[in-house]
Amino acid sequence: MERRSWLTRGYRLYIGSDARERCFQFTRRRFDELQLELRERGIAEVAHEGGERLWWTGREDLFWADDGLCAEEVELLVWDRKRRQVGRLDRLRKIRAREIHAADARRERIPAEVRNFVWLRDDGRCVKCGAESDLQFDHVIPHAKGGGTAVENIQILCGDCNRAKSDSIG
Repeated sequence: MERRSWLTRGYRLYIGSDARERCFQFTRRRFDELQLELRERGIAEVAHEGGERLWWTGREDLFWADDGLCAEEVELLVWDRKRRQVGRLDRLRKIRAREIHAADARRERIPAEVRNFVWLRDDGRCVKCGAESDLQFDHVIPHAKGGGTAVENIQILCGDCNRAKSDSIG
């Protein structure tokens, strides 16, 4: 986890976790210059270490970039990272909502006693065409439209008749 902290006497910026923490110190004058640069350009170079530069791109945004990049290129990378993050968060919210909806939408199985009763009542045949193969239990009033698993709402249809009915009532 990244942590940052500015101290009042001789400004310090701590970056990194406890295991690999780095500290950058600034004089009051250098800190004021960074803030001015940030206000004027929207970005300020904070530090240089090991072939990378640390950029300050906003109130709390810090970004490491390769040495050869100018301020405009770093701004573009920061903008792209934020843009992709917003899109990713939107996708994750949609995925989570779909999973929650799918878990809520799982309907109860038709109880065995209801299936047995309907099978005997409908004589083990499709109630529309009389077929005796590819038989399926069907909700007269579809589950999606509020139909339950009571005997009166279940019928036997063959696959073709069931697909033709789709989610209509009847």
